[in-house]
Amino acid sequence: MSYKPTVRACYLGTICQAIIINLTAILFTALGEQFNLSYTQLGALVMVNFVAQVSVAIIFGSIVDRLGFRTFIVGGHIAAVVGLGWFAATPWLPFPPYAMLMIGTLTFAIAGGFLELLLSPILNSIPTDEKSSAMSIMHAFFCFGHVGVALGTTLFLFFFGREAWPFVTLLWIIIPLGNAIFFATCPLAPTIPVSRQSSAKDVFRKPLFIVLVLTIVFAGASELTFSQWTSTFMEEAMGLPKMLGDIAGVGVFAAMMGLGRIGYGILKQRGIRWLPSQSRLMLMGSALAAISYVIVATTHNPILGLLACALCGLGVSLLWPGTLSLSVEAFPKAGTWMFAVMAAAGGIGASAGPSVFGVIADFGGLRMGFMLTAIIPLVSVVLLTTYHKLKTTT
Repeated sequence: MSYKPTVRACYLGTICQAIIINLTAILFTALGEQFNLSYTQLGALVMVNFVAQVSVAIIFGSIVDRLGFRTFIVGGHIAAVVGLGWFAATPWLPFPPYAMLMIGTLTFAIAGGFLELLLSPILNSIPTDEKSSAMSIMHAFFCFGHVGVALGTTLFLFFFGREAWPFVTLLWIIIPLGNAIFFATCPLAPTIPVSRQSSAKDVFRKPLFIVLVLTIVFAGASELTFSQWTSTFMEEAMGLPKMLGDIAGVGVFAAMMGLGRIGYGILKQRGIRWLPSQSRLMLMGSALAAISYVIVATTHNPILGLLACALCGLGVSLLWPGTLSLSVEAFPKAGTWMFAVMAAAGGIGASAGPSVFGVIADFGGLRMGFMLTAIIPLVSVVLLTTYHKLKTTT
């Protein structure tokens, strides 16, 4: 049986994730102007998005292994279509706009929760000897989706005006709608039978697993805090036009993150001997991300800010997929529940980071937000150093 259609559907699924996670942030300025929303309210939309994703992971993590992948992955894509449609209809609904934005966000966030929960175990279940490289390449498509969403949305708004944001939102519905059909028909490998899985109780007793869970919390926060607020920063703090801010900030950040992931995947597949271990690359990347946060917070030079965006994208590129790969390597018999735990932990970080940034920015400005949240990737450095110590002693 060929699983190539399944792999392609997983790649396209990560692009759907990119739409769900990043579209709202790209529309921050348009939404803020039309509905008079504060930074805190905009940050809350991001937080609701990821809190819903965490909830889905917690509720359905153990159920998937009993009922199989297909129903949930197809249903997740359909929820994305419904949520994005509701979000886009906000200006024409006779209800408070912010509440309508919240409802739409909650609906497509549930979809994002299913995608985050299921795409990695679906790919991991496919027979292959290169799990870490396959995982890294799949997550690279999230970055390329991020670039596509940023460029496509920005160009659309440039030509048709910011008030046209509902129409570009409706256009993005085509991708999850098409991928729902692909997942309904492609072959899916079976889940690990519950009787053969490692006990969650036993795995949670391992200090190594706790460190990995915390690592993905700060991986999510490091990545999403920067990506969610870069567009607004480039436009409002650096004074760049909206289109240039998105292309130069979000686009470069996401492109470098994607190149870091796919570059590692290709080099890993080719067996390059001089390539450092994934965990060491993650440690170095965390340090690079922290430096990038500080540069963005202190520079008034758009070119230097752009360079910092590129470096941060490269720095955080392996943190999320790398933590998943390290978890699979350490606990190969854990079922979908482990991916649920990791998805929930990553979602907590991805929601808390941008939301905390929004609160800081309301009081001290965008630069203060980047300066104080630089501690997030620094904590990742500490956690990955701890991982290495535990790995060498077990």
